[in-house]
Amino acid sequence: MKIVNFVKVLLFTCSILGFIIFLMYRPIHWPLALESGLCFIVSVLFLAILIAFSRFQNKWIDKVQHANILFGLLIGLLWSVEISINNFIQPGLPDRDIIDNVFWIIITILLLIKISIDSYKSKSLISGLKAGLWTGFASGLVACTTAMLVIVFFDDSIIKDPLNIKEWNDLNATTFTKDISVYFAFQTYAGALLHFYILGMIFGLFFGIIGGIIGIGLNFIFSKKLK
Repeated sequence: MKIVNFVKVLLFTCSILGFIIFLMYRPIHWPLALESGLCFIVSVLFLAILIAFSRFQNKWIDKVQHANILFGLLIGLLWSVEISINNFIQPGLPDRDIIDNVFWIIITILLLIKISIDSYKSKSLISGLKAGLWTGFASGLVACTTAMLVIVFFDDSIIKDPLNIKEWNDLNATTFTKDISVYFAFQTYAGALLHFYILGMIFGLFFGIIGGIIGIGLNFIFSKKLK
C-alpha cells in the first residue's frame, strides 16, 4: 500500500472511531453536551481533511514529502508505544512522567535531525517547514489513531488505571458525567487530539522552524569552510 493511501486509511479510521466514541460514551445532556458535540464536529473535520488530502495529494506530496510522511509514521509508532505503556502497563509516579519525558526527548531529537538534514540539503527554511509539517502530521495521526483504538476497544484498561481511579475519586462527581468510563473516554479523546493537532502539526511547524534554521546555519558554516 502506498504511504499516501495509508494516511487516508488513518484519517478515515480516526473519523469513524470518533463517531463511535460519540455514540458509545454519553455525558449528561448528550448529544448537545460540549464534549460529545466537539467529538462529533472533530469527526466530521477528519473527513474534511481526508477529502482535502485526497484531492490535493499529487500537488502537495512529492518524493521528499513522501519520505517525510514515512518518517513521521515511524515516529508515530514511538508515540503509540508511549500511549500503550501509560494505558496498559500503567507505571506509577514519578516513573510515568520520566518515561513520557524520555519519549519526548527521543522524538524531538529525531525530528530535529530529519528536518535539519532536509533544510541543509535544500538550503531552504521552507524545506524545514514542510518537513516539520508532514512529519508532525503523520506522527500525530498515528498517535491519535492509537489513542482512539484504546478508547473504543480497551476502555476497561483506562478505568482500572490507579492514577485515573484516584483522579475520579478526587473529583467527587463534579464533572460532566457520573460514569467514570465516559469521563476518561473524553479525557483520552482530548489527549488523542492533542497528539494530532498540537504535538503533531503545531509542534511540527515549530520544529520545522528550529530545524530549518539549524540546517541553513550548518550549510552556511560548511560552505564557508570549503571556501
